[in-house]
Amino acid sequence: MILVPAAVVRNIKSAAAEENEKRVTDYDHSGYGEQAKERKMAELGKKEQLVFEITQFEWDMFQHVYNTGGRASCQDNPDTFFKMRMSQWLAYSEEVLESYKADCVKAIENGDNLLWQKYARMMETTYPEEYENVKQYLPEISTESREKIEEIVKIHVEWDSFMAKHYPNIRKRGRVATTGEDDPAAGSSMESYLRCELMSYSEKTRDLIWQETKEAYARGENTLREIIANETRFYGYETLDEAEKKHGEIRI
Repeated sequence: MILVPAAVVRNIKSAAAEENEKRVTDYDHSGYGEQAKERKMAELGKKEQLVFEITQFEWDMFQHVYNTGGRASCQDNPDTFFKMRMSQWLAYSEEVLESYKADCVKAIENGDNLLWQKYARMMETTYPEEYENVKQYLPEISTESREKIEEIVKIHVEWDSFMAKHYPNIRKRGRVATTGEDDPAAGSSMESYLRCELMSYSEKTRDLIWQETKEAYARGENTLREIIANETRFYGYETLDEAEKKHGEIRI
């Protein structure tokens, strides 16, 4: 099992500390007292542990993704990998995390690689000829699941547009936005990356994320914003606005 880099552990605990304090304070005002605080802290601890375990599984699978151009530099950068992946999974419920952890365990037991599946699917729009040679090894996705995937992707594209408008300096450092922009030079877009990752999940995990995404959207929330906020905290920023201002001062 790959260990989480010490610097990342410190960062995630620091990032979680503020949320812990806020939620504990909420419990104090609600009159539940010390027992409620302890329960809440235990819940947060469990979620963090799930996020660690999932990211460790993903890192291990990522080490066994091979491409014709040789080993990618990002495969030798666990610090960035853990920050990015944990930022994403921290935005979801324990129910989603438990389901996806089970996906990872099952895949490893069966000799499958969910990360390979994701990157193989991404080749459809960047390296279509090579994709034709590997698509036969990818699991079939039902029509119903594809429809749910597209619902999730559509919402995320809208959320991404919000980020590009309100946090342009942060957003321009990420992937291109839409599938229409995919090519070998630009790589896969945010839209394509998300779509292909969703295809690597089990039907149960996809359904849970589909439900949580729809509910967040109905409440006027932006899960992508939460994910990016998690990322910026990993890099030492207290707020997205602080990160946006700082990134505007840095030339790419």
